Formats: sequence, C-alpha cells, structure tokens
Amino acid sequence: MKVALVAGFWGQNIGNAFFNLGGEAALRQAGHDVYLVQDQPAYWTFRNESKGSYERRWSVVANLDVDLLVLQGPLFTRNFDRIWLEDLVALRDRGVQWAVISGAFRSYTEDEVAALRRVAAVAPPRLIVTRDDVSARLLRHAGFSVVSGIDSAFYLPKAVTPAPLETGEPYITLNFDHYVEPIINSPGPIELAPGASIGVSFGRSLNALSRRSKAHAYIAQLIDRRRVPERAAGHLIIRPEHRTNPHLPVKIYARPNAVASDEPWTYLSLYAHTRVTISDRVHACVATLAYGNRAMLYNPTTRRSALFEAAGVPRIAEEPVRLDLSLVERRWQELLHTLASLN
Repeated sequence: MKVALVAGFWGQNIGNAFFNLGGEAALRQAGHDVYLVQDQPAYWTFRNESKGSYERRWSVVANLDVDLLVLQGPLFTRNFDRIWLEDLVALRDRGVQWAVISGAFRSYTEDEVAALRRVAAVAPPRLIVTRDDVSARLLRHAGFSVVSGIDSAFYLPKAVTPAPLETGEPYITLNFDHYVEPIINSPGPIELAPGASIGVSFGRSLNALSRRSKAHAYIAQLIDRRRVPERAAGHLIIRPEHRTNPHLPVKIYARPNAVASDEPWTYLSLYAHTRVTISDRVHACVATLAYGNRAMLYNPTTRRSALFEAAGVPRIAEEPVRLDLSLVERRWQELLHTLASLN
C-alpha cells in the first residue's frame, strides 16, 4: 500500500519530528511504501486555526497519488473540520482513505468530538489508533471503532540510532521553553534510588505569566534574568530548546550550554545519553524514556500527560521515572499487526 504520512512543523516544536519518525518506522515495518508529506499551514505558530488553512495555498495533500493518508498527534481539535475536511473530501472523491495513528484530542472536549463527527460524516476514517486511554474512551463513546496504543515517539529506537557523545562527564538535560527553568535543590547525584524525588523550585510569578498564553510564555522567558548554573547535583547541565521557529536567539541562548537545531537527530543524541531529563515539553520526556533513561515532566496546564499513563509511567510529574521497555515492545508488535492488516 502507498501511504502518505503527514509530518512537519519541526522548527516550532521538534517533538513533532519524534512521533513522525516513530510512526514512519511502524508503517515501513508493517510493509507499506511510505512518503512523508507536509502538514497543514493552519498550524503555524500564532495562526488563528479557526480560519483553517490559507485561502491561496495549493494543497499537496489533496493531490496525493496514494492509497492512504495517515495523520498523527493531538490533531482532534475543535477546528479539525475547518483544517482537514476539504482535503479529506478531495481524497475521498479519488478513492483515497485516511487513518490516524498515535492520535489524541488536544483538550478532550465535546467541541473537539463534534468537529471529528462532522468530518467522519462525509469522510469516515479507515482506522484510528490512539496514544492515550482518555482519547480512546471519548472516541468509543462517540461511536468510533478505536485501537488503543501509545505515542509513536516511544518507538524512536526503531527509527533512529543516535550519534554517540563524549562529554567528559555525565550530564542532565533541562528543557523549559514554556515555563521558566526550575532550580534543582537535590544535594547529591541525580541518579538516585528508584522512587526517590528530585527537589526543584520554580519561579512562581514568571510561571503565572507563562500560563496566560503562548505569547506570554515568550515574554516570561525573555524577562527571566536569573543566573542559572552550568552544573547541578554533580552533573553538567545541557539545555535543549524545542521551539526554534520563530527564532529568538536572545531567548534560546540566554543560558549556558544551550542547544538548538532545525532537525531532530541532534536532540535524540542528547536524550539518548542523558542521565535524566526534566522538562515542560512532553516529547523531550518521551524521547528520553524511549532510549531507556529517566525523565520528569513539569507542565501543570497540559492535558497531554495522559499519554504517559498509557505507557505505564503515570507518576512522571512527581518523580523521575523509567519506562518498562517490554511494554513498548508489546505495543509495537500490536501496532505492526494492526497496520499490516490495512493491506
């Protein structure tokens, strides 16, 4: 089967690349011919998604010569029909079906369910594989047939062997590009006994500003003038930045040992060899866990943490956790079986 996998917007959220690459690996391993194609222009940062994609664009997606279009990620939003319906109907009229893997709702609301229903009424999906159980329950309650799964980024080791690093000393990764970076209070090494917590403290006033909107989060980062250390708890600190578009060097390189790139492989090398990642970015934690390392999530306003419950690490917001890789392997085999059945 010829499959087009929608991918993109890596510069404004490199985590998109992580589940794009994991999903591509699964589709190829299941025996399909896979082509990566662009995502919808409606998703640009600061674009009003309710307006859909730009009027004068030429749609690559609508003109694909494939058997199946595959979407991924938290794409079930209240604007899902405004963004996708036109292209999915154009594909339907030529006999092209669509499916979702690693799918989820963004806010888990009835408005989002209604938007999906409006699309499915005229262009029903061939398959939906979710990345969290909350999305699966909502979809089943709405009458959709669903396969429960996990986030495709947990399959990154199936897709990418990261480059080795020689840093001269063990390091940890701190990735905070929405909230301001916390101060680590742990007096000893990060590699603590299982179940032990790492003490962290956060800038309350700046984080209160960050919660207001994406634009306010940028402002909070720019006005944060605290001096942060190059080392903590006996480790070097490396600071990846997941949002490089729009490119703001004054924000990205405001702290020592910053790393920014427009491709995912640099980040995967960092996460594959870190002792622990502490981040407000969901997929920084997912990638770290996928390569067998510990991660801790700080993002009190995100609802996307449900994907960690599906992967068996529900306590990630409370302490550094490690993934059961045998669970990931079982889910991988189940996904391959499901995708192979599409032929």
